[in-house]
Amino acid sequence: MKTLKQAKYDLVIENIKNLILEKGINTLTITDIAKEIGIGEATIYRYFNTKVNLAIEIGIKLWEEIYQTLKNQPKQASGYENIAQFFNYFNFGFSNNRSVFKFLQQFDNLMLTEKVDKELLNRYDDVLQQIKVIYDEYFEMGLKDNTIKVLDKDAFYYTTTHMLLGICYRAANQSQILKSDELINDSTQINMAIEICLNYIRRK
Repeated sequence: MKTLKQAKYDLVIENIKNLILEKGINTLTITDIAKEIGIGEATIYRYFNTKVNLAIEIGIKLWEEIYQTLKNQPKQASGYENIAQFFNYFNFGFSNNRSVFKFLQQFDNLMLTEKVDKELLNRYDDVLQQIKVIYDEYFEMGLKDNTIKVLDKDAFYYTTTHMLLGICYRAANQSQILKSDELINDSTQINMAIEICLNYIRRK
C-alpha cells in the first residue's frame, strides 16, 4: 500500500507529465509548472532539485508506461509474430501518443546541453534495458522456432529502434515545411519502416 507521501509524489509527477506533454518541456520553467498545476515552487524543487532532473523523472515514467504496454501485449504463436507486434507498437504508440515522442526528442536534446545527474540517467537507461529484455525473449523464440534469420541480435535491435524513433521524433516535432513533406503521411512512413525491419529479419 502506498504511503501518503508516495501518493502525493505520484500525483505531482502525473500532473507535471500531463502538462509537459501538452506544452512541451523547452519553454516551461519551474515557476510555470508550479503555477499551472497549483503547487509551490519549493515543493517541485524538493522533489526534483532542477528542471533537468524533473525531465529525467518524466522520461522514466513515460518509458515505464511504454514498457508496461509492451509487456502486457498478448503473446503470439511465433517469435517473428511477437517481434512484429513489438515493432508495430511504434505506429500504435505514435498514432495515440504523438506528444510522448515529441517530449522524448526534446528530452534527448536537453540531455546533450545540460549537466545531468548520472544516477538518474542510469535509472532512465535501466527502463530502456527492460524494454530490450522483452525483445530479447522474442528474438530467442524466433531462433528456436526458425521464424527469423540468424543475425546480430543487439545490432538489429539498436539499429531498427533508433531508426523508428528517429522517424517518430521528426514527425512529432516538425510541421510540414516542404512540399515533399506533404506527399506521405506520418503513419505510412512509420509502417513502411517497420515493414523494412520485419522483412529483413523474417526467415523466408
